[in-house]
Amino acid sequence: MLIVIEALKIEKISCHRRVRVWFLFLFAVAAATYLTMPSNTNIISYREELQQFLLTREAFPLPPREFFDSLIREILLIVVSLFFILLYAITWIDSQMRGLFVKSSENDKMRPVAADLSVKGNAALKLTLRNYPKFLLLATTTVVPYIFSILLMNIPLYIYLSMFSMTIFIIVYEEKKIPEAMNASYIMTKGMKFFIFISFMFLRSVLSIISSVLQLIFASGTWSASLINSFFYALKTLAFGRLGAMLYHAFRTGGLKNDKQRF
Repeated sequence: MLIVIEALKIEKISCHRRVRVWFLFLFAVAAATYLTMPSNTNIISYREELQQFLLTREAFPLPPREFFDSLIREILLIVVSLFFILLYAITWIDSQMRGLFVKSSENDKMRPVAADLSVKGNAALKLTLRNYPKFLLLATTTVVPYIFSILLMNIPLYIYLSMFSMTIFIIVYEEKKIPEAMNASYIMTKGMKFFIFISFMFLRSVLSIISSVLQLIFASGTWSASLINSFFYALKTLAFGRLGAMLYHAFRTGGLKNDKQRF
């Protein structure tokens, strides 16, 4: 899975100093969130009761106040993460397309690929701000798959995401409406959905395992555990953006289907 290793190289980009600022900001937001998180004793008990409800269909357990507090914080982290996933992805795609040329089918002259993949020359940040609300709307469509994935290791969620993973990039660079973009994403990823599924799941699993191991070795208290989680939250956010951008770039240039073994 060379593409997963490449996705972790978040500083391998022309604006690497900017990426460092993004990483530090994500780390600070996550650290502030985790360090002020309420005690999870009641939350763990509630999750066990909720899983029991899903299995037995008995009386629905009422969540404690700490549950809503933690839920709001987690949603905040997701909202922030989505913004930087999109920002990194657009920045990476624009940097890759700048200066690339392909043969024109009409007059056999060289023309810039960036003409197809940039939207009126806008900067990455401006593109991100313009399309971020649509990205949030797309994220809300994953709520139902996520609920069904709770007891299934998030597998249904990743299957859903693999089918429509290119939707936001099609919206940004091809200016299609959300339904059209979702359909185009489904077609674009034909024959490659399992590869996309494995790529994202493997990346998430690797980071989760490393984070857990480091917490077992070094985390002697809440502070150290929170800082470790914050570090991997920032890394995972930017790595997901890089992985998504790499996949879309490979689809558009034909590199993924033509040389899948290399990835």
